[in-house]
Amino acid sequence: MRIYLAEMYPVPRRMIFAAVLYTSFVSFLMSIHGIRAPLLTPYTITGVWSIFCFMLILRLMDELKDREIDRELFAHRPFPSGRVLEQDIVASLIAVIVLFVLANIWTGRALWMALIVLAYSLLMFRFFFIPRILRKHLLLALITHNPVIPILLGYVVVLFSAEHGLALAHIEGSRTTLLVVMYWSVLLAWEICRKIRAPEEESAYVTYSRILGPGGAVALALGAQTAAFAIGIHLYRVLAIPWLFPAILAAAYARTLMAHGRFLREPSPATSKLKPYAEQYGMSLFVGGLLSHILPM
Repeated sequence: MRIYLAEMYPVPRRMIFAAVLYTSFVSFLMSIHGIRAPLLTPYTITGVWSIFCFMLILRLMDELKDREIDRELFAHRPFPSGRVLEQDIVASLIAVIVLFVLANIWTGRALWMALIVLAYSLLMFRFFFIPRILRKHLLLALITHNPVIPILLGYVVVLFSAEHGLALAHIEGSRTTLLVVMYWSVLLAWEICRKIRAPEEESAYVTYSRILGPGGAVALALGAQTAAFAIGIHLYRVLAIPWLFPAILAAAYARTLMAHGRFLREPSPATSKLKPYAEQYGMSLFVGGLLSHILPM
């Protein structure tokens, strides 16, 4: 599993991602609800650990779900190549699920939301009991699988409410919903961008660019990124967030637009790598929100 984690789930990088995602999201929730409190608390540690564990749960489940496809198309990876055994994956999956649940036992109502998140992931693992249909239709798989992100963010909202003694009825609905959609949008765009290829790169692996064409796939990703940008600017105005957040967000959005435009002008293996730009755009949004909370201007 050291081999597996090093290649497929680098722990330091994923832990940093989980920490930035959780703390920035909670920073926005504090601004929405007019709460000033320390960010580093036992709830923060639980939330970051839970997001880290849950992302690993999804990764390990995908190894088992896609084992046959991966053997054919990604034989160099640790599991398909035989460097990691199936029993290693299964044992690790069970261990991480147990750790995820144990971390939330003390959180009260958030435990139930954590179990809902876990239950949805198990439905994803079983392809919602219609594997033949979902394996053949990538867009339908996206529609059924991607809602796990807002459900996970809903867990963070419930954990936040438990930490600050807020009844769920007292959570501000419209702005919190916009916040969830903003974070969901950048993660949705990342999911789309990682499956965009230039025409000469297309293979048996099903991609969004193969289904929608390069223009259609980019339009789908850019639509999600634009929605996140618009919501970010709206929240900046209504919450009086410091200017640092929209400045970082605008710079990242402009860079993303340039990457999309370059690919559309000249689709090629050199310009089709849009996933890093989607990752950077999402992290810029998260880091910008967090810095605006830590370093008010």
